[in-house]
Amino acid sequence: MSEDPKLNCVGCDTGLPFNEGEKLLVNGQLVEVAGLEEIMEEVRRLKISKRKLVADELLSRAKARQVVPEGSERQYRDALMDEYDRRYLGVM
Repeated sequence: MSEDPKLNCVGCDTGLPFNEGEKLLVNGQLVEVAGLEEIMEEVRRLKISKRKLVADELLSRAKARQVVPEGSERQYRDALMDEYDRRYLGVM
């Protein structure tokens, strides 16, 4: 019985890093956000009820960890909120 070569793929590379937890889709581009996991969890623990305030807090924490390009704050804010919803909307 011969082995399936697909099961022994050596050197296959999808081009994606192993840990996608720090990546965020901003304006159609995948960008790294330092501490994204921690940012999401810290804001979730605050139990903020208003979406605008959640989005503001997410952006504020992201900007404290890295530079958000000038003029891109709105796109980052929206992307952070989308990610937050994806992670916690069904949990809340």
